[in-house]
Amino acid sequence: MKKTIQNLLAGSLLVASMSAVQAEEIDIKNEDNLKMCVEYSNVSDDVKSTYYKELDRRGQLSYQDISRLPKSEVGPSSTTCGMYMTKGKPLAEQSRQIRPMTFKVVHVYSDMYYVSQSGMVVEGYERKEGVMPPKLSYEMPDVQAPPVLYGAPKQP
Repeated sequence: MKKTIQNLLAGSLLVASMSAVQAEEIDIKNEDNLKMCVEYSNVSDDVKSTYYKELDRRGQLSYQDISRLPKSEVGPSSTTCGMYMTKGKPLAEQSRQIRPMTFKVVHVYSDMYYVSQSGMVVEGYERKEGVMPPKLSYEMPDVQAPPVLYGAPKQP
């Protein structure tokens, strides 16, 4: 009888410690949005559902993300968070500021290039051998001055 009680007590302590570890693992109130988006593709299903609910509550997912995430698709109008949740961390990223508070980023994956602007995916390109990724900016050509300068003093 004494041995049975010890086993029950040890089992209940083990279950309590495991549930405490799970509660610690799923406590995400102070987690960073980007960290949850990137880790989403590499965690267990229980943690995935918790991350999904929290990111949706925080307004990090668009309606396109909600419909595309079960199909593992990324396309225009997806957020960068939804792209990270679907595809994981990219192989490389390169960004450039194109206007104040507006950034354009090229995300490189093994099969696709995704271009995002201000946190939304705007284009996706298939990655092919021998084809360069999309440019972040296009250089403007030099423009010649007009042939007539208005308001210039007359020359003698």
